[in-house]
Amino acid sequence: LYLISNTGKILWKKQLDGAVLGQIEQIDIYKNGRLQLAFTTPHKLYIIDRNGNDVSPFPGNFNDAITQPLSVFDYEKNKDYRLLITQGKNILMYDTGLRTVNGFNFKSANSTIISQPQHFRIGSKDYIAFKTQNKLYFLDRTGNIRIDPKTASTFSNEAIYVYNDKFVTTSAEGNLITIDTSGNSVSQNLNLSEQHHIDSSSKTLVTLSDNKLDIKGNSFELDFGIYTAPKLFYVQDKIYVSVTDLQTQKVYLFDSNAQPIPNFPVYGNSPITLDNIDSDRDLEFVTKGENNSVILYQIN
Repeated sequence: LYLISNTGKILWKKQLDGAVLGQIEQIDIYKNGRLQLAFTTPHKLYIIDRNGNDVSPFPGNFNDAITQPLSVFDYEKNKDYRLLITQGKNILMYDTGLRTVNGFNFKSANSTIISQPQHFRIGSKDYIAFKTQNKLYFLDRTGNIRIDPKTASTFSNEAIYVYNDKFVTTSAEGNLITIDTSGNSVSQNLNLSEQHHIDSSSKTLVTLSDNKLDIKGNSFELDFGIYTAPKLFYVQDKIYVSVTDLQTQKVYLFDSNAQPIPNFPVYGNSPITLDNIDSDRDLEFVTKGENNSVILYQIN
């Protein structure tokens, strides 16, 4: 694991026991503004400080494989974090002292969990959402079933999102499944292929099917290629959506109306992360270059 500054300086590097699962989360367990990095590998839960040192009592060791990325919940936005570990069809919840959280009662799912558990709040109610191949789970904070959706589908591996105050995901066949907070579900045929991807914010739904990218009902036909899943970014009050063609090594960036951003595509070999990482107003994004290189672009 490398920590690299926005000027390209390697601040530290650390040998891990395995590959990082999913996204690395930033948390503030001491509530003093100094952030730590939280993530899992297949057999460890790490919290690392800004100097690259393990925060005691981490890392936590797990004999059985961790099968989804680490989920970090901060229910009240008061930095009392809950760390969720997924192992097959089981979920374990810990605090930042690596202690099991008492009162979380969920035992196990009906089969292997295929999506990273996520926390949503709709109205005044909390929902912990995840799915197996044929069942959607929406729990309360104690791990009890909050809603039991009335749906019978074989689900894709795509995540669960909240879109227009309803939960959305997709079936393996490519249908959009929408569930309201009463558990009522609707299946909508969006003509997606089985090899589709989705992303969503509260008001924007993005789909990618073969070479057709759709953002809020606006479509853009890409050249045929091998595309990464679309990633939606909300930065400086604007929505951006990116995809990367791994075959031609091109990064594409679009606005919320599926219009290409000027001067794209550019060279890149991975999904991007887009943000403003310095003191000016211009946005930057990072992507993989060659096998051993990272590229930072600025959008002027």
